[in-house]
Amino acid sequence: MNWTLKTITQETHHKFLNFFTYSFVVEKEGETAEYPYYVSSRHNKDELLALTHRFSRPDGVLIAAIKEGDEPSVLIIEEFRPPLNAKVIEFPAGLLEPTDENETIAAMRESIEEAGVELCDVTLLCPPSPTSAGLSDEMISVVYGKVKGLTDTHLEKFEDIHARFLPIRDIPALLADPNALIAINARLCLLYIQELFRNKK
Repeated sequence: MNWTLKTITQETHHKFLNFFTYSFVVEKEGETAEYPYYVSSRHNKDELLALTHRFSRPDGVLIAAIKEGDEPSVLIIEEFRPPLNAKVIEFPAGLLEPTDENETIAAMRESIEEAGVELCDVTLLCPPSPTSAGLSDEMISVVYGKVKGLTDTHLEKFEDIHARFLPIRDIPALLADPNALIAINARLCLLYIQELFRNKK
């Protein structure tokens, strides 16, 4: 199949997130047809990744923060998510500012803002990757860091976030809890951390 993007129509004009219609011409087995596709994006129309293909800079960063010691633990948050009208268990995360040189700078800022946690030894765990390629052009990276200290949070007015440290040994119980609404990226990171510390024994 051969896909050609012909036009993009911006359907909404909101501050943080918008809805677009992409019009493709698709060639398949000698036949040609028009195919509309509906996309949500944080980007301005002229900065959509379908146009720029700038896949090397993420929109946001997810933070896997480990507190070491006799009882190693991982930082998790529980945040109210309006699209679900429910609280979701996640890892701290946030958007990169235009002035952020990389994910590490954003991660160190966002871990303080959302959880009051200061990080050190931050390394890139996962490079910029699509979060939901069938719906959006959003890209995030994942970083791994160690907890250096605790400070005050800096939540926005309507950010409903509660942070806590989950002992590594309690990860299996959380993942098995049928009543725990856990973001898929958090589930995968928890599995990775569980395996990482199992191999350290």
